[in-house]
Amino acid sequence: MNSDAAKEVLSAYRSGDRDGADPFFHEALKQMESDSELKKWFDEQHDLDRAIREKLASIEPPPDLQAKILARIRGEKVRRFALPQVWLAAAACLLVGGIAWFYSAQKQGPDRFQEFKTDALAMVSAEGGPVLDLWTSNITETQSYLREHQAPYDEWLPNRLKSMETAGCRAFVWKDYPASLTCFRLPDGMLLHLVVIHREAMGNANIPVGMKSMGDWHLMFQQKDGMLMMWATQAPMEQLKQIVVKIAVKPRLGKA
Repeated sequence: MNSDAAKEVLSAYRSGDRDGADPFFHEALKQMESDSELKKWFDEQHDLDRAIREKLASIEPPPDLQAKILARIRGEKVRRFALPQVWLAAAACLLVGGIAWFYSAQKQGPDRFQEFKTDALAMVSAEGGPVLDLWTSNITETQSYLREHQAPYDEWLPNRLKSMETAGCRAFVWKDYPASLTCFRLPDGMLLHLVVIHREAMGNANIPVGMKSMGDWHLMFQQKDGMLMMWATQAPMEQLKQIVVKIAVKPRLGKA
């Protein structure tokens, strides 16, 4: 298990007393022992979770809340309890401040590349195949569709891919950034997915080099002309290498 796969697993980890003995997390926890960056990320996530729990635990409900709920159930009227204005103001400040702090921490904390990879992989691995806007076997039609919908795409594909049939394409938006998906049909009938998005959508996140495996999926990431390209397939890794590595030349990406 590599660090990326360990992050995916540890993102579901709650606490040592609840999940520490769960065999599902053992390999990821072991990986963390030898990876200082992974350990730092893990500690930051748990500090954030703990701070949120403490904020929520500090909020006390109105004293007559239980009576109001029971009265509603019984159809009774309950004596109105006037909350002190000071308490209301404090609660409002706490709520607004807590929300602002939470979103600020979220913006700085999560790795946008990890989010993108997870979302893109979920899209292409949907049961029955990814949802496409245009179903066509013609690569020219897919590129025309993406261009018309102002989605980034790889304009200069090598002849090997241009000669392949496609399943179709999709133009979508990820966190306010336009993106595209193009699906190629490999000779054995399996699909090779290409997801393209502007590199700036990843912020200052580090983009891994080389090929990665996540379960049954094999992935490769490329950066070209301000774009990030994600290749994904369930075909054998060697088949992906033969196709993608050979096309990792200097193509120019189509700009929306």
